[in-house]
Amino acid sequence: MLTSKDGEVDNGCIVNTAFQVASDPFKIAISCQNWNYTKEIIEKSGVFNLSVLTEDVPFEFIKHFGMQSGKDVDKVKGYDGFERAFNGLVYMTKHTNAYFSVKVENKIELGSHTLFVGTVTESKTLSKNPSCTYAHYHKSIKPKA
Repeated sequence: MLTSKDGEVDNGCIVNTAFQVASDPFKIAISCQNWNYTKEIIEKSGVFNLSVLTEDVPFEFIKHFGMQSGKDVDKVKGYDGFERAFNGLVYMTKHTNAYFSVKVENKIELGSHTLFVGTVTESKTLSKNPSCTYAHYHKSIKPKA
């Protein structure tokens, strides 16, 4: 779950690509679709939080944060499963096992997506529950057609 903030407006989306790219300093990268509102906000703010979803995440969570636009809906309003990190951005506390706050240092345009690379400024382990992989999502969470 990727979050950022545009002025006073929090927003977030579901991404399927995040990975460590360096250990000293600790850097991670995320890939975000170019039409995504969260991508626009990250370009403006230069910061994001990444909450690592766990295998127990319900489809309704994925649907709420990943299948509607923050341009049309305030996704965080009324949702009580978050806290604010030191950088002022929200991170999820339900259905997550960790979060990372990241300051963007580079971006790479990849056609349909943009890859943001940044240094981790804060992180915290929230649970020992297993992380949700893309394969687990397709096998056990996504409704069957």
